[in-house]
Parts: sequence; C-alpha cells; structure tokens
Amino acid sequence: MNEQVEYRVVERITVAIDGVETVWSLDQQATEGSYWTLVLTAPDGASWTGAAQGLWNAFVELRRQTDQLGYKLCCAGARVDVIMRKGRDWSNDGVYILSRRTLLGIHHRALMMDYAPASKIGTVEEQEARYDRWLATPWWRAFVPGEVTR
Repeated sequence: MNEQVEYRVVERITVAIDGVETVWSLDQQATEGSYWTLVLTAPDGASWTGAAQGLWNAFVELRRQTDQLGYKLCCAGARVDVIMRKGRDWSNDGVYILSRRTLLGIHHRALMMDYAPASKIGTVEEQEARYDRWLATPWWRAFVPGEVTR
C-alpha cells in the first residue's frame, strides 16, 4: 500500500561544520498517516534521510546521522534546551524551550526549523540528558539564582 504525499515543502536550513555556517536544503514530506521523511542535502549533493512516524521522530533520526559527523543543524529543534512533547504535538512543528519559567508552567515555543545559533545546538544525547535533568528539577529552583538544571 503506497500512501500519497499529503504535505511537502523544501526549506533552507543552516548547518554549522567546524564553526562555519552554510545553507543546505531540507525536503520535508508527510503522508496522510503522519509518516515523515526528511532529506537533508548539502551543497555538494551529499544527502542524509530521516524517516519515522511523526515529525519529531524523523528529525531525531536525521540528527543522529549528522551528529556523528559533527554537523550542527542550526534550528530550534536541535537546541539543547528544547523538547517535543509527545501526544498532541507529535506531528506538529513546534518545540518547547525549557527554561526557569517552564518550571512554573509558563511555556515558550518555537518552530522546529527556526534558526538557532550553533552555540545553542547539541547532539540528540545532550538534548535528552538536559531534558532528563530538567524533569528532575524541583519547581522551587525557578526562584534560586544560577543554572536551573545541574
């Protein structure tokens, strides 16, 4: 059974390699069943593909490949301090920025492909570790000066 493409867009995304930023293309496709395929293509024609159920999962799959090569996808979804909430947002392109205010219930969101500086980008593992630390942070730490998560 071959599902038809319901959504397709080709975007430009900034990729940092050894501190040098260049613009690459990112082809995003989704089927009716919310199966996403992301194809990242470098200016020299090399490409990497991430495919999975849900946009976030496909993005993480793509990042696991580029992280190994030392490439930083300079977008909000690759920031160390963001996470995609499972459930209702699974195929949405919005991410939650984890901050001191998030501990108090104030949510800040960004679009997954919005530009973010390379200094804020981390690997999938770093992002997951930061989220685990954030989950373990007591709400009252929002009022204590310094870094919220340890």
